Amino acid sequence: MLKLNQQIETFFSAHPAERYFLACSGGIDSMVLASLMLAQALPLELVHVNYGLRGDESDKDQLFLDEFCQRHCIPFHAKKVNLREFLNEHGGNLQEEARKVRYAFFEEILVNHGAKVVLAHHADDQVETFFLNLARGGGMMGLSGMLAAHGHYLRPLLPFRKQQLLDYAHQHGLTWREDRTNAESYYSRNKLRNMILPELGASFPDLVDQITFLTHIFQENQADLEKRMALMIAEFSPKHFIPLDKYDSLNELERIELLRQFNLPLGILPEVNKLAKAEKGKVLNFSGTAPGRLIREQSGFYVEVGDLDQHKHPGTLEIEANATLPEVFSKSAIYLNPNLISGDIQLRFWQVGDRMKPIGMNGSKLISDIITDAKVPHHLRQAQRVLVDDHRILWCVGHAVSREAIAKLGHPCIKVTVND
Repeated sequence: MLKLNQQIETFFSAHPAERYFLACSGGIDSMVLASLMLAQALPLELVHVNYGLRGDESDKDQLFLDEFCQRHCIPFHAKKVNLREFLNEHGGNLQEEARKVRYAFFEEILVNHGAKVVLAHHADDQVETFFLNLARGGGMMGLSGMLAAHGHYLRPLLPFRKQQLLDYAHQHGLTWREDRTNAESYYSRNKLRNMILPELGASFPDLVDQITFLTHIFQENQADLEKRMALMIAEFSPKHFIPLDKYDSLNELERIELLRQFNLPLGILPEVNKLAKAEKGKVLNFSGTAPGRLIREQSGFYVEVGDLDQHKHPGTLEIEANATLPEVFSKSAIYLNPNLISGDIQLRFWQVGDRMKPIGMNGSKLISDIITDAKVPHHLRQAQRVLVDDHRILWCVGHAVSREAIAKLGHPCIKVTVND
């Protein structure tokens, strides 16, 4: 048991904070960690989320922790939600939604207080995570498992087995709450914990030690990979552009890390590889928590993540009557003869088939050809705006002006300015 105490002292000496918020369910893992931290006289506060999934049992968990905090004179932060009701209304995976609620609460506490959140994951949890990520094709990032320290989150118990925590709890007469759903094997993690890993462990007694060693190696390699890729990405990420020559130089692991650091779904990697060989203008749409698209340009990919309808409004017009022609024209304003305008003028995005009669040429020209000749990147083309009256296009904003209603010296003149 001395080893556990020594680990806690050494770990928190390496990760100091003014206060520590221990995420506590009331189960044996978090109660052992609470006892260890109290023994070290660390500035401890408990954080608990009551999901209301087990009725009175959930409320008793919260009451148990409240009483524990009162006995030890430590602050208690609890959040109660009706997760079942939320799932009935909105759908979703129970464990995933519970995790979202939990971490949103942690982030709220961190913002309001500043500190570190302590989690009671141990070596057996790490093995479960390893196999789950292996089954999901998580790559080296997934196989690296959970980090002992990541940002404001700490996991001091990762070196220890569940049995070591049980031994400590019994030796020190600790009490805790049992969650009966942990014995059910409906969810993948519980099935691993209750059925698959015990059988594997019986045949391979060193399984946990071997997996722990592997995750450590993967973590070291992943950390090195993240640093190398971050240095490369810093060169071009502000422009949301991935140069093709850089992408072609990467191996598959580096490409996975590239997607991750750009907040792109890792599962689209095969499609991105195809896009790298496609002609410019090709688009790869992707969905998920952050939907978006990749657009193939001449020398690489342009990345759009988030709202793909960000160009819903083309902007506004500012019209100045009785204007005079300037000596120097700008790309953000046009000068028209109001007597040659049919009806009202308005600003809109261009559409396929749009055509105008530009100054300096006979006949007409497609807007698509105008922006192609102007070398407008494909990812910006959907946002190209045109000024129109009731019958024709008067201006391809920033690129071409129609000769049909342009103002001339000695004639009436209005100035039309486009504002974003």
